[in-house]
Amino acid sequence: MPSQSVQRRSQRASRACDFCHGRGLKCRRASDHRPSATDGWSGCLTCTDYGVQCTMVRPSRRRGRKPMTPRPDPDELYLKRIGQEDSRQTQGFGSLHAIHRLVQIYRDTMYQCYFPFLPEKDLLTRWDNGVPDTECPSYMLLMAICAVSSQTATLNAVFDNSLLEGIIIPASGTYFDEAVSKIPVRIAQSQDLDYLRSFGLLALYSLRCGNHSDLHRYLGLYHGLVAQHGFQDESCWPSDISVSDVDDRRRLFWCVYRLEIHSACVLGHMVRMPESQVSVLYPRITPSMDPEAQAWTAGWDYITDLFRLLEYAIFSLRGCKNRKAVLAVLCDRPAPTTLLDSLSSLKAGKPRILSLDSGFPSNRCTYMAVQITCTETLVNIMALLYCQAPAQDVMQLAERFLEEVTGAPLIMFKVASSQIVHQLLGVGHMLCNASRYYNSQYRSEAKRLIVFLGDLVKNLEHDIPSAAEAAERLLRLAETT
Repeated sequence: MPSQSVQRRSQRASRACDFCHGRGLKCRRASDHRPSATDGWSGCLTCTDYGVQCTMVRPSRRRGRKPMTPRPDPDELYLKRIGQEDSRQTQGFGSLHAIHRLVQIYRDTMYQCYFPFLPEKDLLTRWDNGVPDTECPSYMLLMAICAVSSQTATLNAVFDNSLLEGIIIPASGTYFDEAVSKIPVRIAQSQDLDYLRSFGLLALYSLRCGNHSDLHRYLGLYHGLVAQHGFQDESCWPSDISVSDVDDRRRLFWCVYRLEIHSACVLGHMVRMPESQVSVLYPRITPSMDPEAQAWTAGWDYITDLFRLLEYAIFSLRGCKNRKAVLAVLCDRPAPTTLLDSLSSLKAGKPRILSLDSGFPSNRCTYMAVQITCTETLVNIMALLYCQAPAQDVMQLAERFLEEVTGAPLIMFKVASSQIVHQLLGVGHMLCNASRYYNSQYRSEAKRLIVFLGDLVKNLEHDIPSAAEAAERLLRLAETT
């Protein structure tokens, strides 16, 4: 118990001493207290009662609201987390935070919907610790991913709009030029898949830009490495790679195959590696996958099957052109109904979840349904043309296709970008060819459908750069039909 002191008049201090402040006690001072000559403070009554020395040495604090501190820049937080300086800010690549966001955009769009060039886990974690050395293939791959993603971001073609908020993304050409500058003059004897992935992404970027010269250049570099290392044959792959690595290689191979078949169909160029020369299986569907991943993988395999049929449809239609007799006997052309029978068999086994009206909420499965519809129609019309089926069958098929595709959300067209525009343009050309089978009997119907296609594509010109030119070509085609 504190000792009882002589009763004295006291008043509350305007500022508590150290002892009273630390214990939450009332600091009582004598009404007649005066600072001492030695230390400037004579003590309070509470300290006297407790028998302790009264001091006033702690620093004083200003009262009132604390000044607001500026909100930290997310780029600085990201740099602190990875422990690096943003040395590339002055090179025009934007911040590391922007690069990280572009990787997320690639996963949200191109990876899920069309071109999964590398494993998802690798995509999400590989560059968490910063940008790799500029001389390694991983850096070139990162720049190629950023080029495609920046191109996508410019069109606002993302499912998650929050990925575009609070960030300034440099022009896609900046990343593209940087990736191209890192292509070695001579690629060493290395089976690093990042070279193949980079060339595939650079070819995709060139196709979406409409630069066909660069498209052929990077597809050529890709096929050169494939031939050098026998990538088209699984028996030539290293024997010590894991099962997951095998699936990654399979998906990469079929990604570029689909890109080449698509460009061969819409641009008319040669197929450098036909399916008959390939010995690569599809990625596995395992029980450990969640149902959505299983459905997506099954749909991805289904679309790949459609592209394989599309390859044979291309060869079949091109084989109908006049050839010298000495070469014609060497051409292995399928029977007229083979393509239609194969397509019917394939469609019979299509999962219900991949149709446009399935109501499945996943963005990637919904997009896949749109892509399946377009590719099925393209293959079906080409097969009908090869069989010289009645033009009425082609018109009815195109009518059903337009009814389905016009109900798809706009974001699906924006994500597909030039790919779906090319396919719609291809359908228009085939309608024109079909109308010529029976003189002018079906030309008015074909013209109506082509005009409808032209209007549909024209409505996309503000969202897809290549749509304006494609719409003009369709409308000119309608005039000549």
